[in-house]
Amino acid sequence: MIKNKILMCYGKTSYTPGRYLEDGLKSIGLTVDLFQNEIDFKDIDTSEYCAVLFVESPSRPIVKTKNIELVDIPKLFWIHHGENRLKTNMKLVEMYKPDIILMAHSLHLANNFSVPTRFFPFGMAQDIFDCSRELKERVYDVAFVGSRHQEYYQERTKALNAIQKQFENKYQLSLNSHVFLNELAQQYSKSKIVVNHTADQIKSLNMRIFEGMSCGSLVITDYVPGQEKLFIDNQHYVIYNNHNELLEKIDYYLNHLDEAQKIASNGYNHLKSTHKYTNRAYQLIEIIKEFSKS
Repeated sequence: MIKNKILMCYGKTSYTPGRYLEDGLKSIGLTVDLFQNEIDFKDIDTSEYCAVLFVESPSRPIVKTKNIELVDIPKLFWIHHGENRLKTNMKLVEMYKPDIILMAHSLHLANNFSVPTRFFPFGMAQDIFDCSRELKERVYDVAFVGSRHQEYYQERTKALNAIQKQFENKYQLSLNSHVFLNELAQQYSKSKIVVNHTADQIKSLNMRIFEGMSCGSLVITDYVPGQEKLFIDNQHYVIYNNHNELLEKIDYYLNHLDEAQKIASNGYNHLKSTHKYTNRAYQLIEIIKEFSKS
């Protein structure tokens, strides 16, 4: 058995993976003591805790540490970004001195770190993204919410423009919404299909797949390495290989809504049974147990 208290160090906001995981840990009975600005381990009795968990929080200042060499319980660092934050995260690894790095995606970068890494993906934030409404009852046929920044998303913009041109007189589209979180969940919950398209150069498993699937939509997405560890093509979601195939699959599934519904429901139920943040909390505990033995 391990202690039922854990130290978490991250810049908390209402809608971040760190907060979702914190809630997951609390839901399985752990007490979470949170440090958001700095932590001096000289003032902490670490024997009361099972581990220290640092979480990447780009929107908030870095949590500063003092006397980290005094920590004699497992230290973990959960990273959410890939190439675009690699140098920063390498510096944070030097600061936090974790025993293991948990990577939400981009495992091809693992060799840049001098400590072991483990795949630890995002999950279903059920208090925000959760809807099982049947597709036939939904207002929008196709939805996308996200950036079209030309530096990173030229191919995404081409894909969305192609959808607009092909289907604007045939289907109800919502491709230009600038909504966030609760409003985003409402948007996806009104949509039969949620389209995902990753960045041009940085291919990573993003939150949109989890959000769209959590809202019971059929997610049609491009492929990035690691997805197959979590989801099965044509069972939990649908993968396209190029923009022409994307258009074909949108049209096919909107004309075969029974098939779309089956896949969307499978994906939704798969998340609820396997990929809630409660599941992630239990997985984290098993990792902590593993490193507590060494």
